[in-house]
Amino acid sequence: MNGTNNNFALQAEEIHKTYKLPKATLRILCGASLTVAPGEHVAITGKSGSGKSTLLNILGGLDKPDSRPGTRVAIKGRKITCASERLRSQVRARDVGFVFQAYNLMPEMNIVENVMLPSLALPGNSRDSRARALHLLELAGLADRLSHLPKELSGGEQQRVAIARAMMNSPALILADEPTGNLDPATGNQILDMLFGISKQEDSEGHGAPALVMVTHSTDIAGRCDRIVRLEDGRLVEDE
Repeated sequence: MNGTNNNFALQAEEIHKTYKLPKATLRILCGASLTVAPGEHVAITGKSGSGKSTLLNILGGLDKPDSRPGTRVAIKGRKITCASERLRSQVRARDVGFVFQAYNLMPEMNIVENVMLPSLALPGNSRDSRARALHLLELAGLADRLSHLPKELSGGEQQRVAIARAMMNSPALILADEPTGNLDPATGNQILDMLFGISKQEDSEGHGAPALVMVTHSTDIAGRCDRIVRLEDGRLVEDE
């Protein structure tokens, strides 16, 4: 990879991550590299404990890789590897949407307020933000639950809210970490239908469909993506 390119949603090269323990050094990532095109759906698979979630956190700027020559993470051409926390926060807010296994909704806020949360980090009209949140919740099939708190929703409904929240700022990249891990198979399939469906749509302002990178242990779920990469010995290997 020679330099960054804003024609890609994500570029990552030579990602290393080690943790120093009292009596040992634990090497999690050993040169993982990945490039993802706009609108592309990529599944990351691998054994439990192989570092998939660690990699996803680094790709989204939630964590930093080891500082090494040649290491680079860029989202829409903006390098975040050695960026300040302020810049990393700006890129996360504008260009990255996260969907976690545990939903991570704010319990004291209703679902409209939860979906609107990412918009608070960007300049804009609150009325426009609310209109977009309502639109996303309608796509999520929750238009009749707008005043409800997360605790008043099922697990599947909470994950729908989380997906709507991830789409709030029309990000270039959606990162999903085992998004159906806490759900029964039938509900999980409904969530995947929503995630794949909503991530293929352009928004009303003409932003293109976001790229989706999803960590999963399920071969069936991975098979729904355009491409599968496997994390093995700290590196990403393309599945044949």
